[in-house]
Amino acid sequence: MDPFLEEPAESGGGGFDPMTLVRAFWRRKFLFIIPFVLCLSMAYVVIKTMTPIYASSGQVVIKVDASRSSLLEDPRNRFGGQYGDMNGIAYSEMNLLLTSPEFLDEVVRDLKLQDALRASQKPGSEVSETELARRARNKLGSMIKLKSEGNRLFRVEVRDPHPSQAYQLAKFVLEKFVEEYRASQMAPSTSTRDFLTRQLEVYQADLQRAENELNSYQAGLASAALADNPVNALNIGTADASLATLRLRFDGQDATELRNLGQSVRAAVGDLPGLSTYQADNAIIAAVSELEDLEFQSRLVVAGDRESRDLETRLGQLRVRLRSLVDAQVVLQQPSLDFRSRNQVAEFVYFALYRQGMGEVIRRLDTGVRNFRNFTARQPQQSTRVAELQGEVTRARKLVDSIEGEITQHNLNLQASLSEIGIQVRIRQEPVMDTVPVEPNKLKLMAMGVILSLGIGMGLVILAIMLDRSFSSVESMEKKLGVPVIGTLPMIRDEHFARKRTVRLLRWVTIVLGILTVGAVGFFVIYPRLG
Repeated sequence: MDPFLEEPAESGGGGFDPMTLVRAFWRRKFLFIIPFVLCLSMAYVVIKTMTPIYASSGQVVIKVDASRSSLLEDPRNRFGGQYGDMNGIAYSEMNLLLTSPEFLDEVVRDLKLQDALRASQKPGSEVSETELARRARNKLGSMIKLKSEGNRLFRVEVRDPHPSQAYQLAKFVLEKFVEEYRASQMAPSTSTRDFLTRQLEVYQADLQRAENELNSYQAGLASAALADNPVNALNIGTADASLATLRLRFDGQDATELRNLGQSVRAAVGDLPGLSTYQADNAIIAAVSELEDLEFQSRLVVAGDRESRDLETRLGQLRVRLRSLVDAQVVLQQPSLDFRSRNQVAEFVYFALYRQGMGEVIRRLDTGVRNFRNFTARQPQQSTRVAELQGEVTRARKLVDSIEGEITQHNLNLQASLSEIGIQVRIRQEPVMDTVPVEPNKLKLMAMGVILSLGIGMGLVILAIMLDRSFSSVESMEKKLGVPVIGTLPMIRDEHFARKRTVRLLRWVTIVLGILTVGAVGFFVIYPRLG
């Protein structure tokens, strides 16, 4: 029996024989051993020759204020309101910012990284400043990594062959990144506010033009009914309703309340205090006059409008001030009264002064309504034109008020972005200098060598079995040829054998070179990029 042939199977049964497969693999065991040794050797060479890479990183967190305000826009709307969406969108925005040429150029200029490249150049090789800046930017971009580490947590990492430089770069890049990210979040609000400010100037010009046109037309009419008359076609209905309400209250509820207050004062002090002494006070006169003007204006606007709410706020403040002035005068005029009596006298004086002011408001409203109705009865065409012009003024004023409200809202949102409200990106963990290199990773390289050697070895063995067309046993020969084998001869080592040996040697050399090529590509090209 030829020693190069496999031993015949002990059992003559058919089917799959695992021992035959094991023997076939064992005969080609060097196809496993050689890749294993070569790949592990290259991994060892990489570990010993690769330049150590150090990493320094800091952690940033997205802080979300859970409180919501009816005045401010909910900051989570831009992220879809869900933390999962927030993480994905925030990671994309952060990654785009970190890899943007503008951000990298700013870091290169601030740290003067192109100077280090210029110093490392060979003598005689001149490179332009633009090319140096581009190389420094590309190198810095390959050194910065962004990782997501959980719910609203992100890590910014910088790698460099020098641990101190990696730490300094990580610290500067992290602070610069947080600053730029905050600025990028505020940029849309600032742009919207600037647009609204420019649009406000346009609306204000339209309002000024409409008011000038109305004033010119009214001046051309030279009518006393329109000159300095705040009652017009747009508010005549409101003025009529307010006048009827004020008259009803003035003659009814207010008169009854004043009479009751007077009776209380008489019971407390004996006589009603004279109003002339209080009306002689300049501060009280000014407050009553301002109160009359504000009450008159509030009766010409629709209740619930923004202007009406502003007037009500000012009226409330003015009433409190008038009451304080009256209290102070009562103390000066009648210091002997006790607290309860002083309070009754002050309440009576305040209400009497306020009622006199409301009587003046009723008179001014009545005069304005009658003058305007007389004008419309005498000159219907001119009154229609005046109503049109006043409508344009009102529409223009509403646009101005509306856009002023929008500007105020955006200013609030912008200030909220700078404060604790809304979404903020903050540094949660400062970078630290690590003296243990992260590359080369010994465990990863060894695992890569084992996996690569197993893959190459298995592939070579399977390929050798598939390409081997020789007979491995007498039984396989008889089965394939269909004739009985009488005997076998030993292999003769002649010239044919020497040629076959040379071919096998060249084949092995080719296999080894192929393994070295694949391993070199994996360890020296693919691995650094994965790291």
